Amino acid sequence: MSELSAGKSGADRITADDVETQGPTLDPKYTDEGAIKLVTGDAERAKNFLELKQWNLHWREADILYQSPRTAGQFEGSTVARANVSRFTVAKHVNSLVPGMQEGIFYEKPPFVMRPRPAQKQSTINAKSALYDALLDEIHFQQTCTVGMEYQVNTGTVIFQGGWETIKETKRRYIRKTAPVTVQMPLTNKEVEIHTKESDEFEIKDIEVTKNRPFFERCELGEVLVDPGWRDPNEIQKAKFVIRRTYPTFRDLNKLRQNPEYDIPSDEELKAYFFAHEADAHAPSSIEAQQGMNSAVHHAENRNVVTTDDPLDRPLECLERWTSTYVHTILNVESGQSVVIRNKAHTFDRIPFFSANFWNIPNAAYGMGVGRLAGSDQRIEKGLVDAVLDILSFAVNPQYMRDRGANAPTQQIRQRLGGIIDVDTSPGKSIRDAFALVELPKVPPEAFAVLQNAQTNAQSTTGADEAFTQGSLPGKGGSSAARTATGAGGIIAANAGKLQGPVGHFVDGVLLPFIEMLDDMVKQQMPAAEIREILGKELGEAFEFDMGDFLNAEHSFEVLAGAHLAAKKAMAQSLPLMIQILENPHLVQQLNAMGYAVDVKQIFEMFMEMSGWKNTREVIRPMTPKEQQSFQNANPGAQKMQTTLATIGAKHQAKAAEIDQEGEAKLAHDMMLNAGEEAAAYTERKEMRNYEQQGVFTQ
Repeated sequence: MSELSAGKSGADRITADDVETQGPTLDPKYTDEGAIKLVTGDAERAKNFLELKQWNLHWREADILYQSPRTAGQFEGSTVARANVSRFTVAKHVNSLVPGMQEGIFYEKPPFVMRPRPAQKQSTINAKSALYDALLDEIHFQQTCTVGMEYQVNTGTVIFQGGWETIKETKRRYIRKTAPVTVQMPLTNKEVEIHTKESDEFEIKDIEVTKNRPFFERCELGEVLVDPGWRDPNEIQKAKFVIRRTYPTFRDLNKLRQNPEYDIPSDEELKAYFFAHEADAHAPSSIEAQQGMNSAVHHAENRNVVTTDDPLDRPLECLERWTSTYVHTILNVESGQSVVIRNKAHTFDRIPFFSANFWNIPNAAYGMGVGRLAGSDQRIEKGLVDAVLDILSFAVNPQYMRDRGANAPTQQIRQRLGGIIDVDTSPGKSIRDAFALVELPKVPPEAFAVLQNAQTNAQSTTGADEAFTQGSLPGKGGSSAARTATGAGGIIAANAGKLQGPVGHFVDGVLLPFIEMLDDMVKQQMPAAEIREILGKELGEAFEFDMGDFLNAEHSFEVLAGAHLAAKKAMAQSLPLMIQILENPHLVQQLNAMGYAVDVKQIFEMFMEMSGWKNTREVIRPMTPKEQQSFQNANPGAQKMQTTLATIGAKHQAKAAEIDQEGEAKLAHDMMLNAGEEAAAYTERKEMRNYEQQGVFTQ
């Protein structure tokens, strides 16, 4: 077990003694002192760069526009509040676009297709697909991606981290105390289990289970510090380094001890370290602090904030620097000391981070989102609506004017319905001249045109227009383009094309790289016993699986949504036509002549997939032996076949009986013939003996 040896962190430059060369095939290795200098120096440089660019990225602004908080405002010189209505243009567009993206990417299960090489076994491909689908479900991959898409669409960029972890869990098992009684039935000779009161009693046992599983989590913007020279959008793996700032607690580090890649000290040493540095957690960067501000918008507390009195749940800053070959992890404390808990090469062969943009920016890695694209239009809508409401408020709260010399009251007069005010008028003037309402200002009609233009511009910019979100064409009378199949198909393709870019970014930057990384991690770190256990649950106990072929399989991964977002709609439209073609008897006969048949079960699963239902296994299931017997009895063809077989069997039995009778008769005839011949020979021999005995000499 390692010791918590701390080293200084700060502005010390890396010297030649801090680097160990390992030949031409391996990357240099840093000592613990060199790793501390490297991680803290790169983290400070990347943080300064990101904070300098935060106003250009508009992350904080997009967050505020999404929640659209209300601010207090009053008319000058009064206590009357001005209009302040929240407008949720950005939030509406985000929540309209994300479901379309999510449906386009995860329309099939699993959300990828494996293309095997010509010599690859299809059973291995099926086993891999089932295994990876089960692992993705276990780590809630789709839910994590959906939340990440919301960040991608709103702020313009989302970053994920993937990896592998070893988890020890305690599972509760219920074990029967006594086995049921087995009784053999006298007539059928079948064994039947009879449950008794004792056999229905169970005892609980806790069993410790070790699981090797992947993990996939979304990272907050600001906590991931990337190489300032990173300029490849949707390809964070091409950055020189990526540093993630986290705030683990004692319990988090204690769980991390299960991973042999980390050098975590003993419980007592770790506890003493936490209590010795209970106030040393670094404050977050300015970006993290602004993203977590709760004054104007709602957020959870920052990760470095102590939210409990439990000293073992106190956060401590941790910096982890990843390159394509090495990882350096340090616990960095404000006291000027850092502790290295990992300093070695990793087996991922890539930086285990993934990124995706909504709109790319030239010569930059981060992107633009709806918060920036539609933010100005939301401000225009809010400003115009508030101004119009301020003007209309004069109609319900009118302003009065009074002649300066006409009966100046000595105190404030309360306005009321049906009230009477005494006014002294001057000679030649009417009461309307002395006390009247101020003429109401009118709302300029140009304001509504500007408001409509802002809404239309926001929709056309982000792609969340009426045709995409509601399926209806804008305008009162709609458009004649949807009256024909060609026009409707063009509208569907155009709507899907609006999200083609963001969906392609997510597929190429997140989905496919993680699936490829998952394939490598399973081959390298998942025991064969766990693979067989999962496949047994997914495919049944009779599945075919060759571990050698599994590890050496060569294939490629594809995601249909990345190439054609409208594929599901096109498939749904073409499915009825395909069914008609497959129902053609001449086609079926031709297929049968070639040795092929139409799989009705697969067609039904395609129907279920297009409709969105997920209970295919419950709808179609294997028949029980009793159901098979009933089907055979109720099937006219089967009954006719059974009758034919019975007739053939009866004829066969009759022929066999006839043959047996002929054989028995022939055998009896042969036996009688042989017996007669033997009797004649015996008589002849007997007479010969008598003749010899009565010879000349005896006579």
